Amino acid sequence: MYPTISDLILDLFGINIPLPIQSFGFMMAIAFLVAAYTLQLELKRKEKEGLIFSFTKQIVKGKPASSGELISSFFIGFVLGYKLSFAFLNYDLFVQDTQGVLLSTEGNFLGGLLVGGVMAYMQYREFEKQRLPVPITETVVVHPYELVSNITIIAAISGILGAKIFHNLENLHEFEVDPIGALFSFSGLTMYGGLIVATIAVMRYSYKHGIHPMVIADICAPGLMLAYGIGRIGCQISGDGDWGIVNLASKPEMFIMDA
Repeated sequence: MYPTISDLILDLFGINIPLPIQSFGFMMAIAFLVAAYTLQLELKRKEKEGLIFSFTKQIVKGKPASSGELISSFFIGFVLGYKLSFAFLNYDLFVQDTQGVLLSTEGNFLGGLLVGGVMAYMQYREFEKQRLPVPITETVVVHPYELVSNITIIAAISGILGAKIFHNLENLHEFEVDPIGALFSFSGLTMYGGLIVATIAVMRYSYKHGIHPMVIADICAPGLMLAYGIGRIGCQISGDGDWGIVNLASKPEMFIMDA
């Protein structure tokens, strides 16, 4: 099939464009986006029906950027610059072994410093634009659909962690041989482990914001079904073992078309 998007483009159009994008990962990203959009629609619908409600919270406006915010921005920028600049300078290797490059300790230190510094400066400037002589505290109304990005991130991170943990529990012999490789490889994910851990995490977060666990389960159901279907399409496109064993039995007569 088509393990990478490059393979798909080559087969469809006869053009070889080396891209470090795996077909399954691409479809998984689309699945998350579709699930997030569906979740937003359902949250809006449930709020109109009166099953969930908006809430208020206090925010401080006009304050300068804190040291923690600047350090976190620099750290995130450093990691991105460290890995992406190395990937850009070693593009052929990046295309051939995308996972290996991303998960290795190799990187470009200068690129990390540059991107980290730029992101920290941008964070500083953004706060300076809104800075007031005296910071003020305001009460704002938050609607449930505004929590979609947080819920999606929580579901993604906890789902991957759960899938990895359950896979390693099911394959302890592999974990004992190579613990680091088993924990940090992209392969080896147990779907039910991801579903269980992500469900608990999302329900806990939603409950803290006034949404009953059964209500958020109902809200998430359509997006989960749609995302699961899209993810399975990714499995089929990439040839990731969803075909099952070869069926050697004769075809039933009801499926035999007359010539």
